[in-house]
Amino acid sequence: MAETVYDLLISGEREKGIAILRDLAENENNKDAMYVLGLLYNDASSINLCSIDDFCLGQNFSNYKEAKKIFTQLFQDFNDPRAAYALAEYYDDHWYFSSNYKKAFKYYLFSAEQGVPEAQFNVANMYERGDGVKKDLIQSVRWYLQCNTTSLCGAGVDGIDDLIDQLNENQYELAKSLVLNDMKEVDIRITIARQVVSQ
Repeated sequence: MAETVYDLLISGEREKGIAILRDLAENENNKDAMYVLGLLYNDASSINLCSIDDFCLGQNFSNYKEAKKIFTQLFQDFNDPRAAYALAEYYDDHWYFSSNYKKAFKYYLFSAEQGVPEAQFNVANMYERGDGVKKDLIQSVRWYLQCNTTSLCGAGVDGIDDLIDQLNENQYELAKSLVLNDMKEVDIRITIARQVVSQ
């Protein structure tokens, strides 16, 4: 018997898993359930959920509007860094929504400061290129180094040598001093559904 919603989703009992998620999200304000629902709406067309309720608009078009609505509520009500990351992705070159790099940066930065490695990498990249924020190589190196403390990146200084070479010694020391080695890593993957109990 499935113990988590994730078990239900991957075993083919999607409707049952979704019903549990909706109940927990609507009646208990369960953040994990809300987040997973948002992910399912976002990815519905690629994970074959179009036959279920309103997960798709038409036959093959994920209901991105509903996903964004869920992520917005989750961010506004709970300051959820996972939701902030999802919102940032909508503003960062999403084909359905209009790009707005300043908004994308704002959400990525919030998420990065809360420990989302993917956001830390994106913030570093945006500082490096000056997308949505003034170009700042010290901050770029700092956020690449921050991401490199996580299981996602974990490369140390490999791959950012060219950026480090553009800093003087004091600037590099400043970038390193801003890295928080005890920052807790936040997981944004669908496997977060393992935390949502199905019984």
